[in-house]
Amino acid sequence: MQGMHDVKTAAKLLLVSPWTIRAWIREGKLRPVRLGRLVRLDEAELQRFLEVARGNQSSNLAQGAK
Repeated sequence: MQGMHDVKTAAKLLLVSPWTIRAWIREGKLRPVRLGRLVRLDEAELQRFLEVARGNQSSNLAQGAK
């Protein structure tokens, strides 16, 4: 991953559909850079999102182990 990615490319990188990326943007889970009508996702933002998602997954696993 490097630079700025459009929704379609970000979806391929995260192995989800573009609709999922758009939903995460609407929900505030991903913070896009908007350039007029263009929506771009910075590489650092995708990395932040993955770290948060991994943290939540670890928390959920720990809670399920109780």
